[in-house]
Amino acid sequence: MSSGDESEGAFWTIRVTQPILVQIQGIDPTAVAINDAVMEDATIPVSSYAPVRRVEALRCPQCGADRDWTAFGAWTDPVRLVCPSGHSWTPWEAEPARGRALMQELILACGIEESRD
Repeated sequence: MSSGDESEGAFWTIRVTQPILVQIQGIDPTAVAINDAVMEDATIPVSSYAPVRRVEALRCPQCGADRDWTAFGAWTDPVRLVCPSGHSWTPWEAEPARGRALMQELILACGIEESRD
């Protein structure tokens, strides 16, 4: 990473070794079916409800890689990702606010990890 603050002018290069899990659009029909079954059976505790929103790992659109990303951008930029094979892309190009939110999340997580060292 090239800077240690969240100011708008700072440009970040962040190594992301784990998969980036994101909520995808739509409802998981399997979770809905599970929740319906739980609701009908009074012996199953409420904690057995499944999350209805689906979460998946971001994958490189060219090679399918889901980890060992390098993320680039400033606090106000949509994230730019490069996979281990060197493919570069911006997730959700049609939704820049979503890309900015991910960049900000990665910057904040990076700061948390640094404080653990």
